[in-house]
Amino acid sequence: MFGQLKWWEKSTFHTVLLVSVSVWAVPLGFLLYYSWKGEGIGNYVAVLRLELFTKFLQNSAIVSFFVVTLLVLLVALASFAFSKMEFPGRDLLFYLALFGLMIPPSAMLVPLFQTIKAFGWINTYMSLIGPEIALMSSFAMLITRNFFDEIPNELFEAARIDGAGTFKQFAHIIVPLGKPILTTAGIIVFLHSWNEYLMPLAFISDKTMLTITMAPSHFIDEYTANYNKVFAAMVLMSIPIILLYLFGQKYLQRGLTSGAIK
Repeated sequence: MFGQLKWWEKSTFHTVLLVSVSVWAVPLGFLLYYSWKGEGIGNYVAVLRLELFTKFLQNSAIVSFFVVTLLVLLVALASFAFSKMEFPGRDLLFYLALFGLMIPPSAMLVPLFQTIKAFGWINTYMSLIGPEIALMSSFAMLITRNFFDEIPNELFEAARIDGAGTFKQFAHIIVPLGKPILTTAGIIVFLHSWNEYLMPLAFISDKTMLTITMAPSHFIDEYTANYNKVFAAMVLMSIPIILLYLFGQKYLQRGLTSGAIK
């Protein structure tokens, strides 16, 4: 399709790739180096022996599980409605839903705090689950609806002729054919939820309810900081993300590229 690349084109392409990889590889190298500096594996042992480290992992796992499960379900239903159902104001409502992409989370921190406080969710899992679903739903809905638009309408017409209602169309057409994009959305949402730092910092004051992103701060005092252990904690909290990407990258790539060619 693109023909044979000339040597200078290949060299330019490889140079750009090398620079792009270096942007991420160099900081990662420094992170691993300083996490091992000083006490070596002792830095990691100190993090694992942290009194609340297991609790932090548990809290992050619970929050991420419910965020992914609820958001994927809600986004699948909403995207199905916006893509395949006709109702007044459909496009307007969709664009209003996408308006959330234009507002940075930090700008909504104060109204979010007031809302969570009014619901009595401070120091609860809902203070992390609710805002995360609200903030990530716009992006997840955007990629999911675009994917659903590529599913032929003839499938739904044939299903209606056979007597299938809306729910059966969703369960037997959207869910099976939408697995790549729903998996992609789930992975992206999990990564964002697991790495979330601002929400626990703002909404959680009870140490037993903090998430794994708060673990590095336990090695930082008012006047001193053990940065080697801070870096070790950052490496440990990144392991689930790395494993998820290694096992889920084919689904992630398939979901993001599906629908690119009609």
